[in-house]
Amino acid sequence: MSKIDDEVTFGSKFQKVGVWLAVAFFILSVIMVIRNHGGMTVFSPDTKVLTFAHWQLEDGFREGFEEAIKIYEKEKERQGVKVRVRQVAVPVRGYSQWFLTQLIGGEPADVLELTGNSDIHNQYFTPLSPFIGEKNPWNKGTPLENYSWRESFSDDMLAALDLSYSEFFGVCLFASTTRVYVNVDLYKKAVGTDKMPETVTQWLDTCEKMREYGLRHNRPIIPIGVRGFDKGTLGQLFSNYTSQLCSGLSDTGNDFGYGVSQGTLFRQINDGELDKEVLLRPVELVTEIGQYFADGFPAIDLEQTKYLFFSGNVGYFLDGSWNAYSMVNNSPFPVKIINIPVLAKDHPLGKYSYGRITELGSGISGKFGIPKKTKHFDLALDFLRFITSYKINQLTMVEHCKWLSSLKKVKYTGLMEALEPITNTPNTAVAPPFNTGVYGTRKTLQRLENIIIANPPNPKEAFWNDFLSVRNFLIDEINENNLGVMRTLWSMDGTRSALAFSEWTGDVSPADIQLSRMRGAINLEGIVSRYRAAKNNETLVHELGRLKEYNENGN
Repeated sequence: MSKIDDEVTFGSKFQKVGVWLAVAFFILSVIMVIRNHGGMTVFSPDTKVLTFAHWQLEDGFREGFEEAIKIYEKEKERQGVKVRVRQVAVPVRGYSQWFLTQLIGGEPADVLELTGNSDIHNQYFTPLSPFIGEKNPWNKGTPLENYSWRESFSDDMLAALDLSYSEFFGVCLFASTTRVYVNVDLYKKAVGTDKMPETVTQWLDTCEKMREYGLRHNRPIIPIGVRGFDKGTLGQLFSNYTSQLCSGLSDTGNDFGYGVSQGTLFRQINDGELDKEVLLRPVELVTEIGQYFADGFPAIDLEQTKYLFFSGNVGYFLDGSWNAYSMVNNSPFPVKIINIPVLAKDHPLGKYSYGRITELGSGISGKFGIPKKTKHFDLALDFLRFITSYKINQLTMVEHCKWLSSLKKVKYTGLMEALEPITNTPNTAVAPPFNTGVYGTRKTLQRLENIIIANPPNPKEAFWNDFLSVRNFLIDEINENNLGVMRTLWSMDGTRSALAFSEWTGDVSPADIQLSRMRGAINLEGIVSRYRAAKNNETLVHELGRLKEYNENGN
């Protein structure tokens, strides 16, 4: 046989092997698809399969739910119900596309972490209002046994309420706060003590000692590591100290009694009732703190900062409580978690400070709902109640993730004590009034970033005048946003009319009438909030146009 014939024979055999491998792979793929949708399983055919999907890839989350799922399957088997729960974790960057594809395709996961807007939730997810007033059967024998499902949440499910449709399309699993992570070894060597700073002045003093320690030992020490690329740290600091310095404004000058609005604050400045310095003091403070960021900090992202922290070159790192487990578990040195230092009287701006701000009921998120296309609604609802029950939520969120629970009466110990929300203060948060929208917030953080780098003699003046330089763009964005508010308002008004009319459309049960009236009451609250937002936007546009340069009014 010639060499060419040998090659042809070999190629033919190789092609046959490839064909058989392709056929085997196709058959295996079909089997897995059928299995994943409950059509064929290795267990009995009467076993129901639930899919639980999310984008939470942080340490502990999947492991916690794997343990919870095992408990659920055993409990249901004890009840005579055969069920298997599949956990699917999708990276956050692709989750939105995967989420929509699942919903549009008609075969989504049975319990799904929500993303997207209110219209998507209303179209594809089952309203939960009929069930939130009932007790959660999985809370039997716990401190929440006599609470309704809604009352068992620390914010009474307010974070889960969709105001546009006056409906609950999901419930929240966890909560978060912002804390400071400290490299204890570096701190002790640089500062000479293990006593952590409590005030801003003490914090800045230790930052200076860390910088000096790095220079003495020829080490690239960064006193405060930041999430610079997404400007997360700047946003956290500016919001925190705006609240500490401006909390007293929260109950002044608002027609609706919901706290002060941005438009009201700027009107007070224009009318000489408020000194603009009050709103600009946080700029001065954050600029001072920012001098201890790394050179080139705007280009440093979260993962790079975590790497620098783990390598021992960062003293302090501000971030959410969701990173607590990762920061403590992955550091080759002891890590201390402390509150963001309070602005006190030992600092020149301390005389204006109201102190710490309450975190009660704030930061609750992680919303999960049930798509309308689920094949096992009753079982999906039961599983959703299960993962938001007292014992299981503590197992998954607190014990495994080292995150805060969204529920009431949860006890935190050890590491978690430092993350427990601050509640022993009457002071409430005030949002930075310069964050007028998506564009406005982005420009605010860019402005702060530039001022920290340039460190001008008067950062307040530089900030204010740059804020005014883009006011036309801010006004355009606010006007555009207001059109969306008005569209939602008209839609909500139509919903309210439909709910009111539903009682007279025929044979309606008392339970349905009660539910309709409850939704109507919630809808009315939503209408008021949208009307308030529209009026505030109109005021804000008007007052932005009246503001003058830094040294021309308001002082």
